[in-house]
Amino acid sequence: MGEFRRDALTGNWVVVGMKKVKAQETGVCPFCPGNEYMTPPSIREIRDGHGAWLLRAFPAANPVFQIEAKEDKRAEGFYDKMGTLGAHEIIVEDRAHSKTFAAFQPVEVLRVIDMYSERILDLKRDKRFKYVHIYKNHGEKTGSYIVHPHSHVLATPIVPHQLFMELENSRNHYLQKERCLLCDVVSQELRQDRRVVIASSHFLVLCPFGSRMAFEVWIMPRQHNPAFESWQDDDLRREFADVYLDAMRRIEKVRDSYSVVVHTSPNTDPGRFGDRGPQVDDYFHWHMEILPRTYSQYKREDEFYTVPITPEEAAEILKSETT
Repeated sequence: MGEFRRDALTGNWVVVGMKKVKAQETGVCPFCPGNEYMTPPSIREIRDGHGAWLLRAFPAANPVFQIEAKEDKRAEGFYDKMGTLGAHEIIVEDRAHSKTFAAFQPVEVLRVIDMYSERILDLKRDKRFKYVHIYKNHGEKTGSYIVHPHSHVLATPIVPHQLFMELENSRNHYLQKERCLLCDVVSQELRQDRRVVIASSHFLVLCPFGSRMAFEVWIMPRQHNPAFESWQDDDLRREFADVYLDAMRRIEKVRDSYSVVVHTSPNTDPGRFGDRGPQVDDYFHWHMEILPRTYSQYKREDEFYTVPITPEEAAEILKSETT
């Protein structure tokens, strides 16, 4: 079992000493129907009218974080470390083995959205977890060795460094202007219309101004909303499913590998980011990031990303792709 260690220079937490157990290469997919015995028992399943599962969520067989671990915050000299308390789950998104997301139907995307939301809400009930992180890797360049469509759910006792920076920048913007940062992004992108890929009634898909990767896109609600999991309107869910599906079909025409990451509000007291002033729900705006990959590893954080085309050019190419 590994442990969390805090990088004293950047403040980032990393997991060290985690020994990966390589899955046996049997040629049998553990996520396919009939092979459920190869995975831990399901936490949650969505089934059809005949009782067959359509989606299932279960604990990861080789988890990075463990619910049974203790937080055990401690010091080693002036360094900080703690146990790998948390949760690591897998969501198998469909019964079909090699189905890509672009081939999903809207109702199938809705089931995935519902499972994402349900797992976030369930794990947020455990107040030991400060953040619930959902991501999906597709294609060899992401390091994903199982083709079957699936996502990871991580619940951690710390807010990840990237999300923490987003929270800090969003909070500082709100303190200066009393406006949400991403609400301002939405307003400017719609006004300029140079990086917009899709604009529906309630959602915006754009290539971000400072794209880290070619054809990187973000999906976000046009109206302020801090939490991805807070769906209260079926029409909004259906509209998001349509927009997400449209975006994925465009992405899969230009890249065969990509990562999808959901950025939702943290599961922590807003006072953690300032005893006075705005609350997290005032200044944080959920969004989904789709990161197409052309190389097998992300660059280190201390390196600059080098992208061969501008986000404006990428937006035009994606906009021209018919779905």
